[in-house]
Amino acid sequence: MNSPELFPSLLKIISALAVTVGVMIVVAYLFKKIVKKGGGVINGRELIKILSAKYLGPKSSIMLIDVLGKIMVVGISSSKISLLTEIVDSESLEQLKDVQGQEGKSASFSDCLKGLLKSSSSKLKAQSSKIEGQDA
Repeated sequence: MNSPELFPSLLKIISALAVTVGVMIVVAYLFKKIVKKGGGVINGRELIKILSAKYLGPKSSIMLIDVLGKIMVVGISSSKISLLTEIVDSESLEQLKDVQGQEGKSASFSDCLKGLLKSSSSKLKAQSSKIEGQDA
């Protein structure tokens, strides 16, 4: 092979590789978009919701999930998912709805800050009254 023939063939190989990698990146991006859209949502409503998760260790956890209105507790390990129980007790379901309602109405940052300032100022007033009482 002569040197003048080497450069054009090297340029062809590099350009073909760049096009191939570019196509792979575009396909991966589109695949992620498609998979993300179809993740258990029908008519804008989620079919499966993770209500709570407790991680027990590496690759193992217990999750409280809602599947089409049924509340289930599942155990998840690295090799399988097991149904531990289904919550059907009406008292437990009401308690769970109360907890979800409280979490749904989470306070804004400003509300949290106001509460923190009020509690701090009341503690300072209490401490200053104790100090004044000791001085008298």
